[in-house]
Amino acid sequence: MKLKLLILVTCIYSVQVFSQQYYGKQQSKNLPKVEFILADGSKTDGFFVGYTYPNGTYPGFFDKDDIYNFVYKKTKTSADEKFGANEVKLVKIYDDHDDVVNAIERLDMKYIDKNGQVSDKKKRSFQPLLYDGKLQIFGSNLTICTGAACNYVYSKIYIKNAKDDFAVMPVDYDKMGLFAGSLYDKMAEAFKYAGRDCPEFLKYMEQFDAKLEDKEFKKEIAARFKGIRKKAYEDAKKDKLGYNGTQELIGQYMLQAYLDFYGGIVREYEKNCPN
Repeated sequence: MKLKLLILVTCIYSVQVFSQQYYGKQQSKNLPKVEFILADGSKTDGFFVGYTYPNGTYPGFFDKDDIYNFVYKKTKTSADEKFGANEVKLVKIYDDHDDVVNAIERLDMKYIDKNGQVSDKKKRSFQPLLYDGKLQIFGSNLTICTGAACNYVYSKIYIKNAKDDFAVMPVDYDKMGLFAGSLYDKMAEAFKYAGRDCPEFLKYMEQFDAKLEDKEFKKEIAARFKGIRKKAYEDAKKDKLGYNGTQELIGQYMLQAYLDFYGGIVREYEKNCPN
């Protein structure tokens, strides 16, 4: 139940709030309340306007944080102010009843390089928490818009041991589409590192890693995700969601599917690692 609840909050509300880039002029009456928890531990309240993305091209682009600045107002009618991404640790969005409806956290990241070694990622990523447990799951969808048309590209998932101050990337998303390789090449190693404190979990991941080498198992996974996309198209057509609505629904279904897939591994950690 927890997996489902957290992802629904992310899918529905993040599209409205955290998926917007800052364009300079917003409707002040629609600005939600925001709280910034800064890297030095202090807090600042205000109204959330948006954020700015980095600019650049490969390879330098991938060394940059995925958000440059957070833009906010101290009051709805005051001038825009900014926090640099390096100043912010956590962002919370509140509704009119002062309940937290969404939050994104700055993740310092590690990844498994081509030699199988754990390396620090040069950039950080701000992501919503999808599952809160001994192994936490963060993630969101990448959507690219050209003019009025927006397309779901893929879902990004990050794993974080609650005891660690960094997250691990099961997939190096910066290299997707640029370099050949399986989506699952480094996934098992990433989970092993996140759960490195639990010998029983490491045994499970050795078995799971062997399954990932099985062609029939890979076909089964591919067919499952293909079926989820097909269902999203069918449901969107039935509900007459239009092009962008269809893409948004595909993203919601796929993010839930990845959460279920990775969540199964996380539950093995929680089952085998009581401490």
